[in-house]
Amino acid sequence: MRVELTVLSKAVAAGAVLLFIFAYLFQSVLVAAAGSAVLLYLSYRRLEFAAQMGRMELKAERSVLDVVVHKGSPMTVRLALRALEPVHIRIKDRIPHHFRPDKGSLDIEGAVAPDHPLSAVYTAVPEDRGRFRFPGLEVSITDPKGLFTFRTSIDPGTDVFVRASKREIVMAALMSKRKRFEVTGPAHRRHTRTHRADFRTVRDYMAGDRFRDIDWKATSRLTKLMTKEFEQETNLPTVLLMDVTLGMRELVGKVSKIDHAVALGLQLAMVLDSFSHPVGMVSFDETRVLEHLSPGKHDLDAVLLSLYRLPNPVETGGYPGSGPGPAQVPLDQGRGMLGTVGPFLVKGKRASYGRLSTTGIFEAVRSLELEEESGMLVVLISDLETNQPSIIKAIKLAIHKKHRIIVISPFSWSYHLTPGNLTEGHLEQAYMDHAAKQSILGSLKAAGVRVMDIDPKERGERVVENLRRMSQ
Repeated sequence: MRVELTVLSKAVAAGAVLLFIFAYLFQSVLVAAAGSAVLLYLSYRRLEFAAQMGRMELKAERSVLDVVVHKGSPMTVRLALRALEPVHIRIKDRIPHHFRPDKGSLDIEGAVAPDHPLSAVYTAVPEDRGRFRFPGLEVSITDPKGLFTFRTSIDPGTDVFVRASKREIVMAALMSKRKRFEVTGPAHRRHTRTHRADFRTVRDYMAGDRFRDIDWKATSRLTKLMTKEFEQETNLPTVLLMDVTLGMRELVGKVSKIDHAVALGLQLAMVLDSFSHPVGMVSFDETRVLEHLSPGKHDLDAVLLSLYRLPNPVETGGYPGSGPGPAQVPLDQGRGMLGTVGPFLVKGKRASYGRLSTTGIFEAVRSLELEEESGMLVVLISDLETNQPSIIKAIKLAIHKKHRIIVISPFSWSYHLTPGNLTEGHLEQAYMDHAAKQSILGSLKAAGVRVMDIDPKERGERVVENLRRMSQ
């Protein structure tokens, strides 16, 4: 907050200095008096302007007019500024990072009076989902004579919550109506079996339908595959394990694995819920569980809102494995402390606090063990790049509790490699990372886990169809 000289006031001050020089050279008292009068006038105007700024009491209001804001859709922002003194003001608004201006100007200029606030409306497009806070306003007020400028900043404290894109939500809603999801085969929970009831209708065959449900009479009559549909009662509690470690949140251009995971999570949750499968969610980072929503105890809206609230993507500034942060902390770091303190904490049960049991993925599975029943369907969405030995141990614990495990895993280099950066070093590193990824996928498959390896363009329809086959 300060008062600055404008170009005009600097020119006036320079003229006063020239008057003093002229008076000194030609020994003119009148010229020196004129220069002093000019300087006194500037000082008086500055003091008067500063006093006016002290009485002004600027109040700014910035509000988002849209009730719900979606990623990729324009949102409308209204800005209003009020003051107790009539002044000419100029405002420069700023939008959060990963937003882009759409319509209207962020620079607003005009007169403000006590009964006449300065207001403007503009639109901006969020390119990421999550919770964002607008930066403060840059305010510039000019003296009525144009001699001084008062600069300050005002923070109206505007927050905006950006949900997933409308396209993702629409696709999830359509899939919940079009895709069928039933579970058959042996179950470890009595109420997870599928119970056949009355015949309902005949419909077109869809990928994933069982061969024995095909209606051959209708197929021969209509010359296309038709499937019998029955009234069914299925109740399979399903938990989405959402990995939000640094590797999943790495931003590559305008895409990230976490946004892809949120889109798939929305679609899976709505499809499962539409067929009466209770849906829950557990999100975790490198070291802890962020949120645990139990299936059956929380409704679909709570799960969807939790998906919207997952941490935003971040710019790591490198290729897979090179970003700074907790994802790069060695697994054996802190082994000495854990080995020393652990026995006292757990009365000698050293294995309970080993280095592989203090990670986010293990804590997430342990929370299922403590708070949920056995025999659920657990869908893990993770790139499997953080704490890999702990991932194996956590999944083995989930298998021991009779859960059906399905892993949906994106590959980091699918997001990084483009025709413009296919260098020998990048390809060699991508091959090594791919070999490591296949190794852990092989370990999971050997343990009886169903694995789905996806790329950035994997559509939700195919994921749901594969998930439907794998859950049988």
